[in-house]
Amino acid sequence: MSSYLISRNGHYHLRVRTPLDLLGIIPQTEITRSLKTTDLRIAKATALPYLQGISQTVTLLRSMFITPEQAQVSLRNLLGRKVRGVSHGVDKSAQGGAADVTPVVGGTSLATVVKAFLKDKEREWTPKTRMENKGVFGLIVDLIGDVAVASIDRGKVRDFREQLVKLPPNVGKSYPEQSPLEVLQRIDSGELLTTPMSITSVNKHISRLYSIMSYCIKEGHRTDNPASEMNIKQHRRPDEERKAYDLQDLRVISRNLPRNSSKPERLYVPMICMLSGMRLDEACQLYREDIIQVDGVWCFDVNDYKDKKLKNLSSKRIVPVHPALIELGLLSYVERCQDGSRLWENLKWCKVNGYSNSLGKWYQRFNRGHVTIDPLKTLHSMRHSFADNLKQLGVQDNLISELMGHANNSITTGRYGKRYQAKVLLEVVSRLDYGI
Repeated sequence: MSSYLISRNGHYHLRVRTPLDLLGIIPQTEITRSLKTTDLRIAKATALPYLQGISQTVTLLRSMFITPEQAQVSLRNLLGRKVRGVSHGVDKSAQGGAADVTPVVGGTSLATVVKAFLKDKEREWTPKTRMENKGVFGLIVDLIGDVAVASIDRGKVRDFREQLVKLPPNVGKSYPEQSPLEVLQRIDSGELLTTPMSITSVNKHISRLYSIMSYCIKEGHRTDNPASEMNIKQHRRPDEERKAYDLQDLRVISRNLPRNSSKPERLYVPMICMLSGMRLDEACQLYREDIIQVDGVWCFDVNDYKDKKLKNLSSKRIVPVHPALIELGLLSYVERCQDGSRLWENLKWCKVNGYSNSLGKWYQRFNRGHVTIDPLKTLHSMRHSFADNLKQLGVQDNLISELMGHANNSITTGRYGKRYQAKVLLEVVSRLDYGI
């Protein structure tokens, strides 16, 4: 017989000894409950919810997420009666008044945990990341429901995954007047035909759920992660999720970029991304003083000074200015800018996308109108082209990583080796010849 079951006159009872370190907080030495059955199999099944609730309450109490009084109320409500040794002063509702605390049966709600998680992480995220994550976590609560986090099992995660694969991307923006569940009902009924979100997006949502469940473990709300290994297997390699521009694409881009002196960013920013591998945000937020000479080599100083932001610590770096950019007149343009000014005064800062918002939208239209209708080819494809062309030229991975602002995980070259000299990086960048 299981150690938590006892038989009294043929009827089974649950009996759980109070952990020794909690006897001063939970006064009773043991917690008992009649299971009202003489069948051992039924008794084991009936006991499970009680065992889970007791374990959950003890974990929350030990982690100081709830008070001793809340633990006592939780156990009383779980067992459906007063627990031996519980203070009668805890339950005001028994005297006709309102109770001071909400019973914590089964643990904290999903929405409450999400709110706490977002508050803990907000300082680590950029405004754009914070907005994206708030939307993703809101969708998680909408689809799973504001249930107790302890009740979320692998079955619920599978249901969540099946809902995601039906929904369109950015469902909240596309259908602001309807809840995600209402959109799903229209899809299931055949009333609404949509293109579902990509597998990459589905997996991103599942990864966020995994993060929430990991947070629950850390905070003592549960002991396992039901979202573990629940991602959908991709049928494409990581390098196929977004395509690189080929040489013909790059030549078309260079040939069709507007040479409008009143909007210099529309020429120079895409060309900087193409020939330096910089991210769009990094190129759009440049100041005049970010174009510097290092040992006689003109370079972009990619940093997070003033109002600039970087994706991560590895993003801070020096990138030589490609000779083709100098021939295009970039340095002459920089020389005409005032000291302390930004290079692209037309670009205005916004909280979510920094300085890249308007240029990114313009480039989307330019890309579809002049270059390609392939949805996997975007401005970010230039980084892929930059990396791929250097790779095909036989350039070492650690050199490519440093130019692109990726972390070097090698102990030898990453921890002990210093940054490459500007002249070494210039030799690498200069090897890129797109025939433009």
